[in-house]
Amino acid sequence: MVKILAKSFKKDQEEITLSKHTEDALKVFEKIKDKINDKHLLEATELAIFLHDLGKVLPAFQIKTLKNKDYEPFDVSYEVPHSLFSIFWISKDKLKAKFGEDFFNFIISAISYHHWRDNFDDFISRDNEILRKLCEKVQEEWGEKLKNNLITEFSKFNECKEYIDINRPWIKGILNRRSLMNYAIPPYKFDYEPLRKEVKKEWVLIAGYLQRCDHYASWCEEEGEDLNKVEIESMNYQDIVNNIKDKIGDKAWQFNNLIDGNLILIAPTGYGKTEYAFLWSKGDKFIYTLPLRSAVNQIYERAENIFNKDKTGLLHSDADVYLLEKEEDVIDPIKAYETARQISYPVLISTGDQFFPYGLRPPGYEKIFSLFSYSRLVIDEVQAYDPQACAIITKFIEWITKLGGKFLLITATLPTFVKKRIEEVINGNLEIINIYEKEREDFKKIFKHKIKIRYIESDDSNEKSEYMDRISEKELKEIIKEAEKGRRILVILNTVNLAQRVFDDLKELTRENKELNKNIYLLHSRFTFEDRKNKELKFLEQFKNPKDPLEKEGKILVATQVVEASLDLDADVLFTEICPLDALVQRMGRVLRRYFYRDGKVINKSDNNEYVINSKEFKAYNEPNVYIWIFKNGGSKGGNRVYMKELINLSISWLLKKRDIDDLEEIVSKDYLEILKDLVDNEKGRGSKKKEDNIYQKLIEKRWDKNIDGIEIEISEYDKYLLIDLFYKTMESNKLNVKDNSYLNRFYNTIDLLDSGWMSEKKSEAERLFREMYTVQVIPKNLIEEFIKDLKQFVNNEGRFEGEKFDYTTFKGKVISKFCVNVDLRMYMRDGILDANRLRRITEYLHEVGFKEKGEVFEKYDKLIRWLSDIYYDNEAEYESEKGFVRGSSIL
Repeated sequence: MVKILAKSFKKDQEEITLSKHTEDALKVFEKIKDKINDKHLLEATELAIFLHDLGKVLPAFQIKTLKNKDYEPFDVSYEVPHSLFSIFWISKDKLKAKFGEDFFNFIISAISYHHWRDNFDDFISRDNEILRKLCEKVQEEWGEKLKNNLITEFSKFNECKEYIDINRPWIKGILNRRSLMNYAIPPYKFDYEPLRKEVKKEWVLIAGYLQRCDHYASWCEEEGEDLNKVEIESMNYQDIVNNIKDKIGDKAWQFNNLIDGNLILIAPTGYGKTEYAFLWSKGDKFIYTLPLRSAVNQIYERAENIFNKDKTGLLHSDADVYLLEKEEDVIDPIKAYETARQISYPVLISTGDQFFPYGLRPPGYEKIFSLFSYSRLVIDEVQAYDPQACAIITKFIEWITKLGGKFLLITATLPTFVKKRIEEVINGNLEIINIYEKEREDFKKIFKHKIKIRYIESDDSNEKSEYMDRISEKELKEIIKEAEKGRRILVILNTVNLAQRVFDDLKELTRENKELNKNIYLLHSRFTFEDRKNKELKFLEQFKNPKDPLEKEGKILVATQVVEASLDLDADVLFTEICPLDALVQRMGRVLRRYFYRDGKVINKSDNNEYVINSKEFKAYNEPNVYIWIFKNGGSKGGNRVYMKELINLSISWLLKKRDIDDLEEIVSKDYLEILKDLVDNEKGRGSKKKEDNIYQKLIEKRWDKNIDGIEIEISEYDKYLLIDLFYKTMESNKLNVKDNSYLNRFYNTIDLLDSGWMSEKKSEAERLFREMYTVQVIPKNLIEEFIKDLKQFVNNEGRFEGEKFDYTTFKGKVISKFCVNVDLRMYMRDGILDANRLRRITEYLHEVGFKEKGEVFEKYDKLIRWLSDIYYDNEAEYESEKGFVRGSSIL
């Protein structure tokens, strides 16, 4: 009897046949089909899963790809993607009679494109010679033989196998040079938009559930995992409520403001938005997203305490959300073994870049949309994404709500243009809770932060020297002076290079003060995964909220934006580079976090003292506790590389105006540019004809002078909210032509593109568009020998790897996390050309040093090489456990 294989690997020495894989995929569907309320849709999806891999009957696929040497008929020359070939073995008349025209087309499309490839255009949009010759072979010689192979293979599937037949009308059409897209409408690429007419919910869900079941079954088959765990049962909601009550009390504001539907929650930092999100989940599957990995780690810990470890999953930005869509001969769940397990959890904490790029609808987007069709999405800290990413997030929200999902957006600082866009796409099915407005009178009287501006005047002659990456000794001594008073000091810089330099300089200046010297720490994105995780845990303990009132030792944490959002740190004083106002408020939220507001009172968690808010203002300081560095040249050291000058200068402008205007509410509805006009009255703008545009242009081009040095600004909790509102509204002013505004232009241009129906052709392209990320994983020079040693031990199951499984999850957690650093690829570019002598693929280096020949292993070698395919080796950079990745001299 001829066997049809589905996979090239074996499970417990047993071959995975096509019927076995199909049975497994249907078992997976059995566990999630209760998410589908429409019987017609459910039956269509189930049948699509049964039919999806019929094309594996192709001789070349069996013999050449899967090494099924005894397969008949024998042929290795006619190679066509098996998903496309599947539709020629479906009885189209029976299928159409059962489901009607629309659902027939949805099923055919879902089957044809469940493994989309870049070369599909060659097969579907024009006459393809290989496909035509294959159809001729089926018509004249193979048809009945291949059909019998399928009937025999699926002999146990009594009801479904009646849909197996030779699709002669379509074979005849191909022989007459009709293109395949006349039969199977492509769901991807903007080029095919006219064919699709309208993307129906049912089309997306059939394709999405098919892909998820197929990919999850494949993963379980290779990894020996349990098919039944595709969806882990959620925790009882009353148990969730009880756990949250144990943490925040049963009278907390969150319990009195619960709303079940789509919602935007605007509240100050440290106000308990995360606990609100946990309550809002209602015990349904929910996915909590944040922009930064460091914040994800901490929210994961908090979620674990509420939902328990066995219900909580974690996805980092160094993992991928989708199961690899390679042909089954090379299917290797790189970065997806872990992910397939994680998305099964009822609670998933993730970086946003794992999901939001699917708003651009790259191939395979349907399986993510199907997941969200019955899930709840939490979007935390939306302001931390750039405007292009924000536009994509709003499109993602639009799609998932159309499919039946719900969302909650929580933030302390919501850009007005994001709010307006969400209100438009949700079209009334949205509620907004604004805690700032609800508690306005009290928030106007709460002052936790007093700002002091420090103007840093560098030596112009050294503008392009290493001085650009230094803070003056005078400023550093101010940091040390504050720490010597027994205070916790947080120093936030905009670039890793400057953070490393400040760390070095502080260490040097405190050599004589050994106690303080050992309490100076550094955190940024260029540590290995393992080191960074350990440091985050350590610093969260050293700067934990609330600060112990008996704590007397000073300490300094130098960091970048990685501490900006959602980290529950409690510092006494902040020294920070200037940054956009929304980010600045987030940074300030790490200072005196021990003070929080509830029911008309400010409570100090350190000593449990309570301060009733009445006619008297509450001030948590006696002197400035937020120092903002503004540099003579460009405002911030990073310049436009990190934050656009437009955002920096608008932020400085509104901070200065706050000094002059006691009550910002008085100007909320006025002409913002006119209010800022006096800041640039003596500036020369570029010849704009409009007065308002000229003011704006002058503002974003302004070079600040030393007159701003020493300015002190007291800022209430309500002031922070108004300043950010004014900051964004200035950019959106009706008198301002948005097209001339480079920041907002990126948001609206992206919206226009997406509303036109544009789709990303690749997931990698979608990721780049979502976040202009050029990150690569790099192993520094001084770690390479230890890396190779660990690599050999891992492959040979020796040393610290004895008894460990040989799979990607273990490899990532035990090896990659110890040696790899995320580095910006642009550091290795010169005039747009990669320095290939400096940065090389690690697989090339391993081949050069004869790793395969010396390894004595190697049936495992090919798999290992695929796992390492996206990792690079830097033959100059060094790595230090205290400082992280240190650039070599040849990097710009």
